[in-house]
Amino acid sequence: MPGFVADVLAKRTTTGGQALLFLIYTAARPGEVRGARWGQVDLAKREWNRPAEFMKGVDAPPHTLTLNDAAIALLKQMKGDREPKAADLIFAGQRGGKLSDMTMNKVLRTAGLPYDAHAFRSSFRDWAAEKMPEIADPVAEAALAHVVPDKVVRAYKRTAFIEMRRSLLDAWGSFAIGVSPVAEDLKA
Repeated sequence: MPGFVADVLAKRTTTGGQALLFLIYTAARPGEVRGARWGQVDLAKREWNRPAEFMKGVDAPPHTLTLNDAAIALLKQMKGDREPKAADLIFAGQRGGKLSDMTMNKVLRTAGLPYDAHAFRSSFRDWAAEKMPEIADPVAEAALAHVVPDKVVRAYKRTAFIEMRRSLLDAWGSFAIGVSPVAEDLKA
């Protein structure tokens, strides 16, 4: 993972590459990234507030995703000195609309990788289980915006685990860009 991210960062930046990096840093679904708008992001609070219609599933609630240093740096770089409108897409296609669902996958194909962009969510989940065992499974599942399937459990589990998810995603962002102790352990 850190090697792939470094390769993407070393190449000429495209909107597809930026969107893929944001997807990796946030462990978000490709459709959520493609539909992300500046008005959903609060850089000061380090949050991406995704409306219910973004989320997978008919009854899925809105979801706040915490933004790590890597995601914040990417967003600040993209924003630059301009002040985008709240309704502006963060990752707009060439004609100003949403990116194609194949745009991020094209970055992977160009790199000679057979993976799908959505697979980075699985990478995040495996990494969380293996490298962050002190973080409970429900926290990692909440970070992925997975809805608890059992209605009874869901009715009683109303916490969002925001600060625990923040710790988890901060560590993930550091790992992805290769500056965390976890990334150093994997190089050895």
